[in-house]
Amino acid sequence: MTVAQARKAIGEAVSARITELFEADLARMLGSRIGEIYAKTWKGSSLPGHNPSAVPPVPTAVVVSDPAWSKPGVIFTWKSEREEAPHFRINTPPAWTTRIAHRGWAVIDGLPVTAVLEWDDDRRPVLIQTVELDGHFDNSIHGWRAWASNAVRTVDWTDPDHPATAPQQQSAR
Repeated sequence: MTVAQARKAIGEAVSARITELFEADLARMLGSRIGEIYAKTWKGSSLPGHNPSAVPPVPTAVVVSDPAWSKPGVIFTWKSEREEAPHFRINTPPAWTTRIAHRGWAVIDGLPVTAVLEWDDDRRPVLIQTVELDGHFDNSIHGWRAWASNAVRTVDWTDPDHPATAPQQQSAR
């Protein structure tokens, strides 16, 4: 996989997850009739990102990867009100291109991989740094918006064709 292909895969995964989050929030709003209240607040705006009764289009995220100055991680927040593609910036460790992107591990279980923290004996990632994406309708100012927080997840290779991730378990102390 080339770095351009890795960035594209990350962009597609990020945008797909944002769409899922928005659809879940829309279902929540419709179930509680909150959408009707929000619709009155945003009356007069023609921007799809300000419409609480429909999920706006989420273009494929533009992904930029840069070497990390200190720690790998992600800088991401997106407000759909401008109708621009999400801009997803990842700060990667020096070997991200060769050890992660070129090996096809830029996305595991639908999650972007910013760093591999542990490898198994077969040289597969078993502990990754990734992100938790969040998104909802923000009635106060932006309309539909999404953001990311850095997260650590384990990777289960029981099915090598479809590795699964789970939040890292904290050790009891």
